[in-house]
Amino acid sequence: MSIKGRLAQYVFSKATTRSRAKRRTVAISNAKTIGILYDATQPVEVNIIKKFAESLKSQGKIVTLFGFYNKKKSPLNFISSLSNEIISRSDLNWIGLPKKSTYAMMANEPFDMLLTLCTWHCLPLLVISASSKAKFRMGKYYSDAMHCFDFMVNVENNVPLENFLAQIQMYSQKMNG
Repeated sequence: MSIKGRLAQYVFSKATTRSRAKRRTVAISNAKTIGILYDATQPVEVNIIKKFAESLKSQGKIVTLFGFYNKKKSPLNFISSLSNEIISRSDLNWIGLPKKSTYAMMANEPFDMLLTLCTWHCLPLLVISASSKAKFRMGKYYSDAMHCFDFMVNVENNVPLENFLAQIQMYSQKMNG
């Protein structure tokens, strides 16, 4: 690993060990406000996330989307709004972590639940999850990101997003009792 990569990992580990909010277990069915962190790079995955968000909204939930577009500039066709925002690599600092000003709104929102629906080790989204004031945070298992989530789902590295999302929903239903 490069010096830059090791430094990013060090800063990441320091950032993820600070607890910012009182946590409690919340099932998707009981959540009124849900934040979703996602990979905005692949249009197919973006459509899956949007359909999932729409299904949650149809249940009366307030949903906020926040994506990471893994390219230098945001896509030209993206329309930013209060409930749907993305950052790109241009919003990262020199070691690859997001600048606080680009994600402060998302981190400071006291969501009932924050779902990180990214199936790869996306450091910018993990930093946002770790910084979140959400009551309950769910995401994919990473051994170096134990403090980013309150509940982690251990799935294969190349699992399709639909399968990961199904696992998240299944475990959330079990929490509901």
